[in-house]
Amino acid sequence: MTGDGPPITPAGLAALRARYDHLLGKERPEIVEIVSWAAGNGDRSENGDYLYGRKRMREIDRELAHLARRMKAVRVIDPARQ
Repeated sequence: MTGDGPPITPAGLAALRARYDHLLGKERPEIVEIVSWAAGNGDRSENGDYLYGRKRMREIDRELAHLARRMKAVRVIDPARQ
């Protein structure tokens, strides 16, 4: 939240933070649990739960990194103060 990046409203920043918190606190732990269960079932090369769970985990991690970079780079402006 520095002053150099693109502008964003406080509501926009709250939406980014809510998405980040949802992914990190709810969605990712559920996928980790599924992947852990699937990994314990044996052959991972033919296990759809494992393969697609890992793929979804990578997607979530990529989105988390993107959201973290965006939240760090944006400049919060309050339209009411303009």
